[in-house]
Amino acid sequence: MYNKKNLELYEMYLESNKARNFETMDTTYKIYKNRMLSYMKYLKQHENDLFLLDTDFLKNSLSVLERYINYCRENGNNNQTINNKLTAISSFYIWCVKRNLIIYHPFNHKLDRLKSGKFDRRRENYFLTIEEIIKARILMEHNSKEYDLQSRLLWELFLDSAARISAIQSLKISQLDLKNGYFRDVKEKGGKITDIIFLDNSEIILKEWLEYKEKNQIQSDYLFIVKSKNKYVQMKQNTIRNRIKKIGKLIGYERLYPHTLRKTAINILSNIVDLNFASEYANHNSTKVTKEHYIKRKAGIENRQKLIQLKREKGF
Repeated sequence: MYNKKNLELYEMYLESNKARNFETMDTTYKIYKNRMLSYMKYLKQHENDLFLLDTDFLKNSLSVLERYINYCRENGNNNQTINNKLTAISSFYIWCVKRNLIIYHPFNHKLDRLKSGKFDRRRENYFLTIEEIIKARILMEHNSKEYDLQSRLLWELFLDSAARISAIQSLKISQLDLKNGYFRDVKEKGGKITDIIFLDNSEIILKEWLEYKEKNQIQSDYLFIVKSKNKYVQMKQNTIRNRIKKIGKLIGYERLYPHTLRKTAINILSNIVDLNFASEYANHNSTKVTKEHYIKRKAGIENRQKLIQLKREKGF
């Protein structure tokens, strides 16, 4: 599927970065690798299987990338997703320059980042309601053939923990403290180590899933798994995204993302407790990030009702 020389070169890049960025090898660089493999697949299928450091290729890299951008867009990628893919490609070429494999970065500062479109902005400000969360839960319970234990558990864990997809994907049975309701020592963004908390609904489904694994003699320490070539392996992030997207269709949304569930959970915590708690729970470095990107702006009628309530409480 991939050019062997390209794969070997990219493995050198990953190995080189392991020394300086070991804590993010299973998060950031794992995502980078998936994005780079997507680019290599495109090169093999649509660009005569070009070698990443080929001289003629480097000279024409801008044209190739523009065709790749159009290819990604035709396959449903929004501008933010495409920008993320370009970042992974650029990171590789920055390393190549530092290692004297090439003289200059082939497209740095020559290819403008794509501007966020309407859908990108809608996704940034998108939150689920409590009613939608409960509706999806009930509909999945009544359609267990379409929505298995893993899908139901993903739904509950994302909303309980407000964790990122990389943390949820990496969860292992050996990290589970079932009695106290959390997974310990989970690696988060930036190499942070945190605990992933879960509540009653997650616990019920989790116990069912563990019993199912034991009954069917499924040997894997990863919590979320798929069967590949007669063995069980860690579920990929794209598979998790597709499962959440499928659940979203139950409540009328064609495109629902794990990050939407994280934002929803953080917003709910802010309303129930306060902004400081929500920010700490989200593992943000400051409440500013939480407030600007993870809290739903209240409509005028909500602010009016809140003002009336406060005035009544104060006696005027």
